[in-house]
Amino acid sequence: MPQLSLLRIAPQRVLNSVVAALLLLTMPTLAPAGAVAPPQASVALDDSATAAQIAALLPLTVTFHDRMGTAALAQLPTPLPTDHAAPMNEYRAGDVAYVTAEQSIVVFLTDGSAVPDHGLTLLGHLTTGLDELVDCGRDCTVELTLGSRT
Repeated sequence: MPQLSLLRIAPQRVLNSVVAALLLLTMPTLAPAGAVAPPQASVALDDSATAAQIAALLPLTVTFHDRMGTAALAQLPTPLPTDHAAPMNEYRAGDVAYVTAEQSIVVFLTDGSAVPDHGLTLLGHLTTGLDELVDCGRDCTVELTLGSRT
């Protein structure tokens, strides 16, 4: 009786192996021809010591993670100093801030005033790239560049 069940399983294993081999053979044709550059977002920075520190890192490629459609958060490679920085009490769409507790930058996608207890330090405002972050469903890799104030 056990031999009968093996005969039923064996064809399925053969079929699975054939499908896996076909996928491996076609994978190079499914992959993009070259690396695609991530979309850019330009930030006009404020005149502060914290903003000057992030300016030294730009251009910088980061991956933003959506925060329920109100903000996008990205981890920075190094912490930024926030000495003498004025805390934020409200924000508007496109504002870029530093979250000290998470060593991250946040881009606000909407206007609001619900600021976390651990505080935010305003860095500047996006001049381009906000639409890409708003349209991003989950994780978005973006190259942050230095923009100019208008």
